[in-house]
Amino acid sequence: MQPDLSLTREIHSRRFDLRPLGLGDATLFADLAADTEIVKNLVGDWSTARKRLENARAWIGSEHSLVIWGVFDPDGAVVPAGDLVGICGVETALPGMGAGPSIFYAFRQQAWGQGVASEIAATVIDFLFDEAGVDAVEALVLPNINPASARVLEKHGMRLVGRYPMASYTGDDCLPTMKYEIWRAQVALPADACACTAEAAFKIGQFVGDGISSFDAMSAALLVSAHENGLVDLVGIDEAREVIYAALRAGMADDGWLYFRVEREQRGGPGDKDSTAD
Repeated sequence: MQPDLSLTREIHSRRFDLRPLGLGDATLFADLAADTEIVKNLVGDWSTARKRLENARAWIGSEHSLVIWGVFDPDGAVVPAGDLVGICGVETALPGMGAGPSIFYAFRQQAWGQGVASEIAATVIDFLFDEAGVDAVEALVLPNINPASARVLEKHGMRLVGRYPMASYTGDDCLPTMKYEIWRAQVALPADACACTAEAAFKIGQFVGDGISSFDAMSAALLVSAHENGLVDLVGIDEAREVIYAALRAGMADDGWLYFRVEREQRGGPGDKDSTAD
């Protein structure tokens, strides 16, 4: 499910203001991209001022970029007060690869090692789950270039669900890419755990019914989520398992629109420990 764009607005973390960028802000993005250490993680050629501005405009105006926030420092905690610390964006899920939108971010070197990426990632993930109504959030990491990003995602409960060769980052050069994912059901409050788990299981059941994944693999993944969101503690493992099984079967029997049109390997999904081991 993609975010409800009517909710795209300025949001705030503990230290920073996140304001959606428009085309008039492309120069801010382009100036950030002048640092080669920042753009080595970004798709495209950012080597000249002209290309940086073209890329910034293309990214902000892309149909795949649901929103790109500029991250501003109002109090001068990391950079001079009011300056751009970096960007954090939300993209549509890659075709055949995802169940939810993908987040990405880039920050000035002054912000590195100060918990900025962790703070912003947590703020955006919470916004997407709590206000934009998505069911899953994903992120792609280039581990050979930016291993710290993987640690940021893992800190916030995201799990490794696959490794891919991605050629689009550097033209013909194929770089190993890891995909991380977190479900809304995993982070639901205990009071909402039963409803969120059942909703996730129903939607997943729809693509299990299409043969995209197996009942056993996805029920195991959902049971891990039920441990994480407190459902097992609330009702016990047997009842939690019955909630999952009943909703999965109901989803498998439903012939309506698939909420998650995504191909997954039979070996499991997010929450299947075998699929998230490094």
